[in-house]
Amino acid sequence: MKNKQQSIRLLMCTMALSGLLLFEPSKTFAEPDNGKFFSSALDLRATNFFVEAAGGIAFPLFFTSQDFLPMTSYGGDFSFGLGYNFGGWLIGFDYNRSVYGEGRASGAPMENFVNNLFSFKLQRVISNTSWTWLPAWFEIVPGITFGVDFITTDYYASTRAKDEGRLTSIQFGQDGARCFFGKLTYENAFYFGTDLFIPYIEGDYNVFYDTSIGGGFAMFFTANLGVRSYPRGLFHKNKIKEALKLKKKEKLEKLLEKVEEQKTAPLVLIAEDDPTPISAGIISSIHKNFTPDNDGVNDTARLSLTVENISVIPQSWKIEILDPKGALFRSYEGKGMVPSYVDWDGKSFNGEEVFSMNRYGVRLTVIPSEEDQKRTGQKKVTAEDSIVTGIQMQVVIPDKQWKIIVNTIHFDPDRATFEKNSESQRKENLETLDSLTEQINAHPNCLITIEGYANNVTNTEREDREELIPLSNERAKAILELLVEHGLERKILTASGKGGATPLAAWEDRASWWKNRRVEFIVTKVE
Repeated sequence: MKNKQQSIRLLMCTMALSGLLLFEPSKTFAEPDNGKFFSSALDLRATNFFVEAAGGIAFPLFFTSQDFLPMTSYGGDFSFGLGYNFGGWLIGFDYNRSVYGEGRASGAPMENFVNNLFSFKLQRVISNTSWTWLPAWFEIVPGITFGVDFITTDYYASTRAKDEGRLTSIQFGQDGARCFFGKLTYENAFYFGTDLFIPYIEGDYNVFYDTSIGGGFAMFFTANLGVRSYPRGLFHKNKIKEALKLKKKEKLEKLLEKVEEQKTAPLVLIAEDDPTPISAGIISSIHKNFTPDNDGVNDTARLSLTVENISVIPQSWKIEILDPKGALFRSYEGKGMVPSYVDWDGKSFNGEEVFSMNRYGVRLTVIPSEEDQKRTGQKKVTAEDSIVTGIQMQVVIPDKQWKIIVNTIHFDPDRATFEKNSESQRKENLETLDSLTEQINAHPNCLITIEGYANNVTNTEREDREELIPLSNERAKAILELLVEHGLERKILTASGKGGATPLAAWEDRASWWKNRRVEFIVTKVE
C-alpha cells in the first residue's frame, strides 16, 4: 500500500510539473529536426549526441494467460540512456528498470517482480519545423523500442504454494527468464531556452513473452518524467542565432503578406537597429456631416489606420472614440497587428446614438513590441482625428415619425435670449439652425414639434415646476421664431417646454448632465 501511495504521489507531481511547463519561454527550438522524413549527410553534426534519464510510475503487470489479473501492485520505473539525433530521428540505447510491489489479488503470485530492460530505441522529433502549427517550445516525440528483459522475482508457482508460503526465486540471467520485449512510447518535450536541459513527459506501453513463470504475454504501462541533454549544446550558439534571424525574417515576410492582402494596416518596416521613431496614423472617411441614421448617406465612419517604422509586430492597439466632453464613448481593441480599418456605426458601448451637430474625438494608441520599445524608447504611440456629426434623424415610427436631438443652440445663462453669446457660439447657433432648416425642408408634408429640455440640478419637483418648465418653454418658442426667420412656415411648427422630464443621463452621473440640456425636434409626416 505504501508503494502504491508513493507511486500515485509521483504521478500527480509529474502531471502538475508538466502543466507548469506549458508556457512559451523562447521562440527558438534547439533540438534538431530537419522537417523531412529522411535524414541526410547534412544532418550529421558532432553536437547531436545526447544523454537522457527518466523516472516515474510502473502500473500493475498483467499476464494474458492469467485472464489479465494484476500480478503485482504499482511500482517505480527509471531509465537512462544515450543516443544520437540524426536530423530529428533519435537513435539510442537504454537501460530501464521497473520494480514492483507484492501482488494483492488472491491469484497474484508475485512478491518482488523486477524488469531489467536493455533496449534499442528509435524515436522521431516532430517540432514546428515539421508541423508549423506547433508552438516553438513544444515537441511531439513518438517512438518504438526493442530489447531484452532480464526478469528477477520471487513468486508462488501456484495458489496452493502461496497458501503454504513456498516461494520460487528467479535470478538475473537465469535460463527462461530472458525475454524479448517491445515498447511503444509517446513523449511531449518542452524547451527552456537551452538544449542542455530539455524536459519531457512520457507514456509507454510495454509487452513481452515470458517462459519462466507460467508462460504467456505480459504487458504493463509506465508514465515518466525525464530530461534529455545535448552535452555539446554549448556549441549551438551560432545555430540559435541563425534560427532567431530566420524566425525574424519569416515574421516580417508574414507581415508583408498580411499588408498585401489588406487585412492589416499599411506598414513601414525597418531594421532592428534603426533608431527612427515609430509613428501611427488614423484618418476618418467622414470629417463632417456624419449621420448614422440608416438613410444610406454617411451612416458609417471608416477609421483608416497606419503604423510606420516598426521592426516587430506590436503588442496591442486600441481605438477610443470620445464624446464632445472628452469622455469615452466607444472603443475597439486587439492584440498584435493593427487592422487596416475599423468601421464605426455611431453608437456607444450601450447603444446610445451620437448627438447631432457635435464633434467626437478619435484616438489610436499602439503599444509597440518590447524590441521596438527598447529601440526607440517609445512605450506607446498615438494618433488623433475627429468627426463632426450632421443632423441625424432617429426613427421613432418607420416612415411616419423621426426625432432630431441637438444641444448646440446656445442661450444666455438662465434666459431665452442670445445677447451674451460669444462669437463662436453665435456661429455654432447659425450652423445648427441652417442645417435644421435644410433637413426639415427635405421632408415636406411634415409637422415639427420643438421640445425644450433642461437638467434638474436639485432633482426636485419644485425646481422642475417653477424654473425648468417655464425656461425650457420660452427657449423652445425662441427657437421656433429663429426657424421661421430661416424660412420655415410657422404653421408646421409648435413649441413646448419639458423641463427636466425624461433625462438622458442619470442624476448621479454629473459628468453627463450636458446631455439633458437639449432640444428635440419631433418630425411627423402628415398623411
